[in-house]
Amino acid sequence: MANNRIRYNWGICTNNDADGKGNPCECCASKEKQRVLASREFVCRVCGEPLHRVQAPKTFMQKYRNLFIGLGALIVIGGAGAGIATLGGHDKTAATDSIRTNVKDSSLEKTDNAPSLAEEKQVGNQQSTPAKTQQATTSSGNQQVSESRVEKAPAHSQAASQPAMSGSKNLGYAVFKGTLKNGKPDDVNGRLIFKSSHVIDSRDPKGRVADAGDYVIGEFSEGHLVQGIWYGSDNVVKGSVIIGK
Repeated sequence: MANNRIRYNWGICTNNDADGKGNPCECCASKEKQRVLASREFVCRVCGEPLHRVQAPKTFMQKYRNLFIGLGALIVIGGAGAGIATLGGHDKTAATDSIRTNVKDSSLEKTDNAPSLAEEKQVGNQQSTPAKTQQATTSSGNQQVSESRVEKAPAHSQAASQPAMSGSKNLGYAVFKGTLKNGKPDDVNGRLIFKSSHVIDSRDPKGRVADAGDYVIGEFSEGHLVQGIWYGSDNVVKGSVIIGK
């Protein structure tokens, strides 16, 4: 297919003595870059002397291309950061409500148990019983308290969970850096660095594949990516990945 674009050459005049008296050509004095059709003679439009070839001046988009890319990346990261902060706020509110509910339930249990113990003491003081009977009652009361403690122990052990710890983990195809919970990535600002070409996350409905050297920064929960920004090995944003929990 023929190329119909018009080609130009760019040059500057170097004629420092246009009039024979040491005065340069006006184009030489102003260092003007002249555009000349490739099919025409490559000479100055004023003095007719051969031009010195130079590179074509950059266009507006060529000058500010990197600036536009940087602004776009900042906008994407800012939006992702706001979303992560919002999710974090909801999680903290839910955790606070859960703690308050547990404290209230514990207080109610103590209040319910208190009258029964007081009644047992009052009955023991009012009635005169033999030493053996009192000893049997005390032994029975201790047994009930012991059984109550044994019943509550499993619930406490079940509520306990492995504490979160910060570090890194080799996943084979990639290395995760951030907070690990129960041995799995769990961080609102974790980093997943790919060592080989691999699917970013098995739950991604689009099945996006990262190349070796790519990395993702974002929120991870229970070993899976929730949302984040995908970067190439050249630190240029490839896109955002939003999967959800």
